[in-house]
Amino acid sequence: MEEAMIMQAVQNGGATMRAVLCGSLCNCRHTLRAEGDERLVEVALEHLRHNHPAAPLVEERVRRIVFSRAYDIEYAAL
Repeated sequence: MEEAMIMQAVQNGGATMRAVLCGSLCNCRHTLRAEGDERLVEVALEHLRHNHPAAPLVEERVRRIVFSRAYDIEYAAL
C-alpha cells in the first residue's frame, strides 16, 4: 500500500522514486523501490533482514551500494 501511494505521488510530480537491483546486495533478483536514497537504504536493510537473515549485514556496505547504483524511476501515463 505504501508503495502504491509513493507511485501515485511520483506520477503526480510530487516525489522521486528510486530503485536498486538486489543483484548488487544479495543476488536474489528483486528490485527494491523507495522514495529517495535514504529510504531505499532502509528498505534494503529490511529486505536483507527478512529474506536473507544469514547474510552479513553491514549498513555502510548497503549504503555505498544504494548511493552508487540506485537509479530514478520515471512513470509515464499511457
